[in-house]
Amino acid sequence: MQSSTPQVHEEDAPLWTPVRRRRATYVATAVLLLTLLIILPPYISISHYQRRVAAAISGALGRPVHFSSIQMHVLPLPGFTIKYLVVSELPEFGSEPVMVSDTVEARLRISSLWRRRIEVSQISLEAPSINLVRRTDTGRWNLQGIVTQASQISSAPTAQAKAGDAPRFPYIQATDARLNIKNGDNKLPFSVKEAQFSLWLPEESEWHLRFSGKPVRTDTDVSDVGLLRVEGTLGRAADLSATPVDMQASWKPTPLGEAGKLTVGRDMGWRGEASAAATLKGTLAQAKLSGDLHLLALRRADFVPENTAEINAHCEATTAGLLRSLHDIKCAVPTDEETSIFSAMEFLRRTVPTGHDLPDASAKPGVLLLRGDVPDVMHWESVNLQASLKNAQANYALAWLRLFSKRIPRNAGLGGTVDLTAWKEDNGSAKDRWGGTLVCACTLPPPPVVKGEPATAGATSQQANRWNLVLTYGALGVRGETPAGAITVNAYRPSPTDAGRPGTTIPKMAGDEAVSGQLGPNGYTLIYSTRATAEQAAALLPPLGDGMPALDTSTALEAERTWGGPQTWTVAAPVKPEPRARRRR
Repeated sequence: MQSSTPQVHEEDAPLWTPVRRRRATYVATAVLLLTLLIILPPYISISHYQRRVAAAISGALGRPVHFSSIQMHVLPLPGFTIKYLVVSELPEFGSEPVMVSDTVEARLRISSLWRRRIEVSQISLEAPSINLVRRTDTGRWNLQGIVTQASQISSAPTAQAKAGDAPRFPYIQATDARLNIKNGDNKLPFSVKEAQFSLWLPEESEWHLRFSGKPVRTDTDVSDVGLLRVEGTLGRAADLSATPVDMQASWKPTPLGEAGKLTVGRDMGWRGEASAAATLKGTLAQAKLSGDLHLLALRRADFVPENTAEINAHCEATTAGLLRSLHDIKCAVPTDEETSIFSAMEFLRRTVPTGHDLPDASAKPGVLLLRGDVPDVMHWESVNLQASLKNAQANYALAWLRLFSKRIPRNAGLGGTVDLTAWKEDNGSAKDRWGGTLVCACTLPPPPVVKGEPATAGATSQQANRWNLVLTYGALGVRGETPAGAITVNAYRPSPTDAGRPGTTIPKMAGDEAVSGQLGPNGYTLIYSTRATAEQAAALLPPLGDGMPALDTSTALEAERTWGGPQTWTVAAPVKPEPRARRRR
């Protein structure tokens, strides 16, 4: 016998079952709550808390704080939106506010609401304008006081999972910020735009800072300037001067023409690519600064040479205050590919004697060494600097000359070595603040063969083409005889009896072969003891032979040229300088 089960048709089923009623109730409640969260917050006035909120922010920053309005929001996360926030400045740093931001959003930690204690999880600033001010008398920065105030507030790490006795430090970030720099009442042309900034507390006693932006200079039309990045940590200390600091900064590659506009305010006529990196480690009172500068594919803007130049420099210094001054600056610049920047860095670790003259044992061959101090980083004209170079290849100097003229023969080579000693100091008259000497014990290419002239008898090719070139400037030159800003030139062929390396003492010349004159800001004047000597100089540097008259090879000539203009020649009496020494003590 088959049992029959009554068939229940779908259209006969009840519309509201208990399950469907519960689901509909949940959905309606959620929709109602969502609607209330969207509609009600704008109508809830918390303006009577405005003074209390402003006082809380002011206490945390140590500066008076004002804003136009504050509004609560629930979505996407509960928090507050502050309009036109202004952080005022202390009178000792000026009248302009420390920061102005059109919109500031503070998000609350939801878990803190259940404990009836408000904790801010994140603070976001939209397009703030920040003024970084330095006092000219003490060298203190306005942000130092804010850091001191913040360090006195006990805070838990930002990412701490569970709340403790101390509130967790919020994650602070800023987008599209602008950083302006002032020295006293003077606003400097340097600033950083389109900056991104973030600050948080990874450890209880350590802040982490991250900053990036595009440096600009308002008094130039500089545009493509690369990207500046700064990241590091700032610790806590009872005294601000003892605050530990560990920072790294980098400047992404930027065109050298734009880099010149940014640093010195004008295009200096060089092309290539510039980049830099630096680290600062120590305390705010005293830290170790080290940095690297790279200038690649370096050339003049006038033309593209067959080979470009390259500069890789490593520098180290000790800072006093918050980068207020730099002391014991030491920079190493290798001049040949065989000397790596790493060996130059190792050279800097040694103790280098002070003074303008380095003993032979202290200079690494082929490395340009710079030493000095900057008493005030805001006034670089006060820098004291010494430069020394020992046993660099003479071809290194010739390679630099090729960046200024494409007429130097490709097969022209220069043997021998180059030594340099130079200085700049901030005392005495302006004329005496700069000085230096460059000495090249050079072997020139063979002189041009003159029809009808026999070869020099009894001399090898190397002996016949040995020359000593001495360039002097400032106090190392001849006072009263050299125009202001000019470099004195003396070149002579040493006699076989000359011993040792050439120096600032010019001996009597062997025979009648010599060159003397001056190189100045507007041009040069050179006196050749014979026309044959002028021809040999023109064989190495063809521009020196422009317009040379067809005279007897024993005739003395004087050449004069304004930079960028034609060269003129006159017959001159040969100059034979007597021995003289001009060494600065």
